[in-house]
Amino acid sequence: MLARALLPVLLHELNNHTQYLATVHALESAGDPLPDGGAGLLRTAHDVEELGWLLGLCAGGAGTDLLQARTERTGLAPLVRLVRQALRRAQHDLEDPGRALPDLPSRLGWRGAWTMGELLHAAAREMPERAPLAWSLAAQGDTLVLVCRVLLSPELTDLARRRSVDVASQTDGIRFTIGREPRA
Repeated sequence: MLARALLPVLLHELNNHTQYLATVHALESAGDPLPDGGAGLLRTAHDVEELGWLLGLCAGGAGTDLLQARTERTGLAPLVRLVRQALRRAQHDLEDPGRALPDLPSRLGWRGAWTMGELLHAAAREMPERAPLAWSLAAQGDTLVLVCRVLLSPELTDLARRRSVDVASQTDGIRFTIGREPRA
């Protein structure tokens, strides 16, 4: 489900960069100077690198493991931004999406990042339309701890079970621990 929600947003972003690069190519072919002295190329290079990571995550989430053992230390931030964009298309949102995020524990790899994205997306979809999901994310050793202010639903319980995520109801919402074996 998450890959289906993210793919249109991701393809739109890729299309924007492709159009920019085609324009730069046309200017270069005509002998014109690069706009903004080439700073846009640097920005595009960074964005395309992130988009490659996100494409790999979507492929993995859809069942094709292109990333294998690859991990991105700072790979959670672009994923959260993409999840938010997909949620906003569906009339949902995340509270304070610009917060600092922890590094992705290397042991979790892309699968840990994808699982966090799936849980964040599913929890936000449990909220009434336009009500942003209050959430936090922390790394604790080799685990990620995602806390969402939402009631535990059968769908969230089932997703956590399928992803082997430890889930616990708390007074302030749900605590998902990614990377630790679920409690029996």
